[in-house]
Amino acid sequence: MTPIRPTTIKISAPQHAANDPYRVVEREEVLTGAFREFVLTAVAAGWKESEVALTLADIAEDYVMALARRVAAN
Repeated sequence: MTPIRPTTIKISAPQHAANDPYRVVEREEVLTGAFREFVLTAVAAGWKESEVALTLADIAEDYVMALARRVAAN
C-alpha cells in the first residue's frame, strides 16, 4: 500500500506587482508546483491520474465560466 501524501499544499504569495511582466512566470511556477502536489496526493489516495486530470479540467472550466458570469454581471 502506498503511503498517503500530506494534504497541505503551500502556495507562496506573489513577489511581483500585478503589472510586472515576471508575475506571469512566477504565477505559473507557483501554481504548477501546487498542481503537481495536488495530483500526486490524489493519486497516492488511490485515484487514477487520468481521473484526476479530467476532473480538474472540468472543475477549472466550470470555475472559468462562473468567473466570466460574475465579471459580466458587474
